[in-house]
Amino acid sequence: MPKLIKDFRNYQFVYYWYDKSAGRTSPYFPTLNHAEDWFVQQQRVNYSGPERRKPACDKHHTIRRRAADTTIKVDLDISREKISELKQLLIA
Repeated sequence: MPKLIKDFRNYQFVYYWYDKSAGRTSPYFPTLNHAEDWFVQQQRVNYSGPERRKPACDKHHTIRRRAADTTIKVDLDISREKISELKQLLIA
Protein backbone atom coordinates (compact mmCIF):
# COMPACT_ATOMS: atom_id res chain seq x y z
CA MET A 1 0.00 0.00 0.00
CA PRO A 2 1.50 3.37 -0.98
CA LYS A 3 2.13 5.96 1.71
CA LEU A 4 1.25 9.65 1.48
CA ILE A 5 4.26 11.89 2.10
CA LYS A 6 4.13 15.60 2.96
CA ASP A 7 7.27 17.40 1.87
CA PHE A 8 8.62 20.94 1.59
CA ARG A 9 10.18 21.60 -1.83
CA ASN A 10 11.02 24.89 -3.50
CA TYR A 11 9.53 26.85 -0.60
CA GLN A 12 6.12 25.20 -0.79
CA PHE A 13 4.37 22.22 0.74
CA VAL A 14 3.79 19.29 -1.59
CA TYR A 15 2.21 15.87 -1.24
CA TYR A 16 3.07 12.71 -3.12
CA TRP A 17 2.50 8.96 -2.98
CA TYR A 18 5.45 6.68 -2.25
CA ASP A 19 5.69 2.91 -2.47
CA LYS A 20 8.60 1.14 -0.78
CA SER A 21 9.20 -1.14 -3.76
CA ALA A 22 8.60 1.41 -6.54
CA GLY A 23 9.65 4.76 -5.05
CA ARG A 24 7.58 7.88 -5.77
CA THR A 25 4.50 6.74 -7.67
CA SER A 26 2.74 10.05 -8.23
CA PRO A 27 3.49 13.60 -9.27
CA TYR A 28 3.80 16.31 -6.62
CA PHE A 29 0.47 17.79 -5.52
CA PRO A 30 -0.15 21.23 -4.00
CA THR A 31 -2.90 20.08 -1.63
CA LEU A 32 -4.07 17.03 0.25
CA ASN A 33 -7.29 17.04 -1.79
CA HIS A 34 -5.37 16.81 -5.05
CA ALA A 35 -3.38 13.86 -3.69
CA GLU A 36 -6.58 12.16 -2.55
CA ASP A 37 -8.32 12.67 -5.91
CA TRP A 38 -5.34 11.22 -7.77
CA PHE A 39 -5.23 8.21 -5.45
CA VAL A 40 -8.96 7.49 -5.86
CA GLN A 41 -8.62 7.77 -9.63
CA GLN A 42 -5.64 5.38 -9.63
CA GLN A 43 -7.57 2.88 -7.52
CA ARG A 44 -10.40 2.91 -10.06
CA VAL A 45 -8.00 2.51 -12.99
CA ASN A 46 -6.09 -0.35 -11.37
CA TYR A 47 -9.14 -2.22 -10.05
CA SER A 48 -9.81 -5.26 -12.23
CA GLY A 49 -13.02 -6.49 -10.60
CA PRO A 50 -16.60 -5.55 -11.46
CA GLU A 51 -17.70 -2.04 -10.53
CA ARG A 52 -20.51 -2.20 -7.99
CA ARG A 53 -21.23 1.50 -7.84
CA LYS A 54 -23.34 2.97 -10.60
CA PRO A 55 -21.83 6.48 -10.86
CA ALA A 56 -18.14 6.90 -11.64
CA CYS A 57 -17.82 9.37 -8.80
CA ASP A 58 -19.61 9.38 -5.47
CA LYS A 59 -22.11 12.24 -5.18
CA HIS A 60 -21.71 12.00 -1.43
CA HIS A 61 -17.93 12.43 -1.57
CA THR A 62 -17.94 14.54 1.59
CA ILE A 63 -20.08 12.00 3.44
CA ARG A 64 -18.08 8.81 3.86
CA ARG A 65 -20.68 6.07 4.02
CA ARG A 66 -18.61 3.03 3.20
CA ALA A 67 -15.71 1.40 5.02
CA ALA A 68 -13.61 1.74 1.85
CA ASP A 69 -14.22 5.51 1.87
CA THR A 70 -11.70 6.22 4.60
CA THR A 71 -10.27 9.69 4.92
CA ILE A 72 -6.78 9.93 3.51
CA LYS A 73 -4.17 11.27 5.89
CA VAL A 74 -0.45 11.96 5.73
CA ASP A 75 1.61 8.89 6.61
CA LEU A 76 4.97 10.65 6.85
CA ASP A 77 5.62 14.38 7.26
CA ILE A 78 9.17 15.24 6.25
CA SER A 79 8.39 18.93 5.76
CA ARG A 80 8.99 19.82 9.41
CA GLU A 81 12.58 18.64 9.27
CA LYS A 82 13.24 20.58 6.08
CA ILE A 83 11.69 23.76 7.49
CA SER A 84 13.84 23.42 10.62
CA GLU A 85 16.94 23.08 8.42
CA LEU A 86 15.91 26.17 6.45
CA LYS A 87 15.40 28.16 9.68
CA GLN A 88 18.90 27.17 10.84
CA LEU A 89 20.38 28.39 7.54
CA LEU A 90 18.56 31.72 7.83
CA ILE A 91 19.66 32.23 11.44
CA ALA A 92 23.33 31.48 10.73
